Amino acid sequence: MAQPKLQAFKKRGLALALRAPGAPDVPVIPTALANGVMLFDGSSGTEVDQVERPVDRPFFGNQPFGVGNKRAFIEGDFELYAPATPGAAATSDADCGPLLLPAGMTSVKNLAAKTTRYNPVSDDIAISDAYWWHSGTLKQVLAARHNLTQLGITIGDRFKGHVRVQGDYDDVDEDALPNITLPEKVPVIAKAANTETKITVLPGGVPLVVWAKSLVLDFGNTIATKEYTSHKEAGISDRRPTWTLRLARTAKADFDPWALRDAGTLLTVALRLKETATIYSELGVRGQIEQINEVDIDGDYGWEISGRAIPSDAGGDECWVEFGDTAP
Repeated sequence: MAQPKLQAFKKRGLALALRAPGAPDVPVIPTALANGVMLFDGSSGTEVDQVERPVDRPFFGNQPFGVGNKRAFIEGDFELYAPATPGAAATSDADCGPLLLPAGMTSVKNLAAKTTRYNPVSDDIAISDAYWWHSGTLKQVLAARHNLTQLGITIGDRFKGHVRVQGDYDDVDEDALPNITLPEKVPVIAKAANTETKITVLPGGVPLVVWAKSLVLDFGNTIATKEYTSHKEAGISDRRPTWTLRLARTAKADFDPWALRDAGTLLTVALRLKETATIYSELGVRGQIEQINEVDIDGDYGWEISGRAIPSDAGGDECWVEFGDTAP
C-alpha cells in the first residue's frame, strides 16, 4: 500500500453520546451530525497494562511483556454557557451536559425558578461513547467516564473547563474526518460589568460581595478502567474536589480567611456570569479553606485562597454549575 499523503495535525473533531439510563452495557454510536462536541486544543492517546514475564536466564536484557487492560483517552478544553430555556421541559440541557454528566454530575431542572443545575452524584453516573477523528485516524473510546479540571470563570476569559474522557478501545482505525456539526453559540467574556462573586459563611451568613479575579474548580475524580469477565467499563471510584479563589483583599471585619481557616469554618463561594440581561451561568463551591497565599493581582495586593469542596450530610452539594433565567 502506498504511503498516505501528509495531513495537517490540526484536523480533528469529537462526537460523543451518552448511553441510555438503565442500559450501561448497550453502546451507542455517536454521529457527526447529532453529537458533535466543540473541543479546543484536543488530544488523545492510548494506555495499557504491561504484564511482564521475568524469565530467569544467563544473560542481561529486558523482559518481554504482554498487553492487558487496554484503554484510551481524549482530552481538551471546552466552554460552558446556558441553554436556551433553563429549567424548561425542552431546550434546557446545556451543550456541555454530555461532558459534565459522565464526570459524576446530574441535571436538576426547576421550571418555576427557571434553572438547570448540575450537581455531583456518586451513583448511577452516566456513561459515554466517544469517536475522535484526527487526521485520517479514528479512536472509538467506549464505556467512558470523565474527569473535569480547571473548570472556572476568570475575568477576561470565557467560562471554560478541561475534560478527560477515558474508556475502552479496540483498535485505532483509519477514517476520514467527517463534517461535524458543532454548536454555533459564542459565549460572553467575563468582565466587571457582567460578573459578581459572593462569599457566604455557614451556617446562615449574609452573602458578601467581593472583588474576585477568578474561581476555579478541579473535580479530582479517580478513574480506573475496570475489567471483569464479560464486562469492562471506566469507573469513578472516588472524588476529592478542590477549589481556588483569587480576589482583592477585603476588610478583616468583613472576611478574615485566616480566622475561618483556623476555625475549620464552612463557606460557599459563587461566581455568577450574566450572559444577557436575564440569562446567567454560575459556578459555586461549598467547603473549607486550606491555604491562603498573598499574591500580586494586576499590581494589587490580593489573596489566592484554596480549599476542599466538602458536601453536607445530604451530599451532592459541594459544587455546582447552574444556568438560570431571572426574567419574571
